[in-house]
Amino acid sequence: MSQFPTRWARILPLLGIGVCVACTTRVLDRVPLGSWGGLHAGMIVSDTGAEIEYDCGAGRITAPLLLTGHGDFDLPGVYIRGGPGPVPITDSLLPHYAARYTGHTDGRTMSLTMSVLSDSIPEQTFTLSYGGNPQVFKCL
Repeated sequence: MSQFPTRWARILPLLGIGVCVACTTRVLDRVPLGSWGGLHAGMIVSDTGAEIEYDCGAGRITAPLLLTGHGDFDLPGVYIRGGPGPVPITDSLLPHYAARYTGHTDGRTMSLTMSVLSDSIPEQTFTLSYGGNPQVFKCL
């Protein structure tokens, strides 16, 4: 008796699983627009960049948040140092520092690292969730 039907009985289910996985795998080309939040940071992503809020500071990414094929990003921006006391109406009165924002996302969670390029401000890394609430503490 031929083993042809037996082989196909084992192979066809595997082919079906492979096709299903290929159908559900989606490669993102940019960080999803909207709110991201986590402990000590929150970010709102738009078509042109992002606004970020930290404990005692803020930041801006000044380019669209495009991703590599692996879900990574490396983008220019600024870090705005805050401090205790009243917050000025405009952030132009606060110190601004050139920064790089690097990280990775799968569209649901994100690792975000902020590196100030010209000062002794330590690198900071945050874990954010899409649609998550920022847990940011203001300086006192």
